[in-house]
Amino acid sequence: MNSIPDVMSAVEIPTWGDADLLVLHERAMPSYGPHEVLVRIDAVGVNPVDFKVRGGNYSAAFGENFPMVLGRDFAGQVLAVGAEVSAWKLGDDVLGTLRMAPRLGCYATHIVVSDTAMAMRPAGLDATRAAGLPVAGLTAWQALVEMAGVVAGQRILVQAAAGGVGHLVVQLAKFLGAHVTATASPSNHDFLRELGADEVIDYNTTRFEDVVSDLDAVIDCVGGDVLDRSLHVLKPGGIAVTMAARPDNELAESLGVRVALIFVRPDAVQLQGLADMVADGRLVVHVAQTFPLAEAKQAHLNQETGHVRGKVVLIP
Repeated sequence: MNSIPDVMSAVEIPTWGDADLLVLHERAMPSYGPHEVLVRIDAVGVNPVDFKVRGGNYSAAFGENFPMVLGRDFAGQVLAVGAEVSAWKLGDDVLGTLRMAPRLGCYATHIVVSDTAMAMRPAGLDATRAAGLPVAGLTAWQALVEMAGVVAGQRILVQAAAGGVGHLVVQLAKFLGAHVTATASPSNHDFLRELGADEVIDYNTTRFEDVVSDLDAVIDCVGGDVLDRSLHVLKPGGIAVTMAARPDNELAESLGVRVALIFVRPDAVQLQGLADMVADGRLVVHVAQTFPLAEAKQAHLNQETGHVRGKVVLIP
């Protein structure tokens, strides 16, 4: 039987602010109820939303519950299960993502989960890649399938295609049978072609609207001017889906196209399907950088550059 320690470690912030506030502390091991599961965390996914939360962008959702532990994505092993839990057992290797404003986030060595979207980690999927999958993978799938309705034969553009969400969008769009054009800096062009991109545009030297048009969908990971310009390359009735900024619905309507802002929805069934795709090689989660949990500050600083290829992962 796995022993449960009395204390755990977690990266806490004492208030909203910059990356210097991320400090590793010890705290008491949380108790778990009859419908909850205690997970020992082996890897933690870092997402752009994490530094936005840290900065106070979503303070209305989180409240002032300090000290606060950030993080939504994890991979680990079930250490204990509540008396009423039947779906999980001791020793299960799992991955999961928390709801938007968790009571206790994933930048920790342990976590108690209940209403979490959690899936079994297949044998072919290591914890590091598993931790990088949930939010990015679910965002990519829901943007492509549920919001854009991408089907075989359609033509799509992926903005910031080498990032955490973007590199998964490229692969999943190809899996769905779409023709994929991607924007990226030159250092990422070969990477994206290997992932299946049919065309790659250097956003430093070429305005994408000069070389693409009449597209069925744009998946945007940038926002701002890039999102507005993306609306001009859609065919009538086409759609731009963004996760980066509030869209200009009036502009879209004037152009005869659609635009939508996606808020990822935790979904255990979808997550299991994505995890199985990674395990059998149909989907690649590229982990660019790993940091010890105590170096969460550096992980955030790197993520905030906006130029990370793939994912950043913390290792407790």
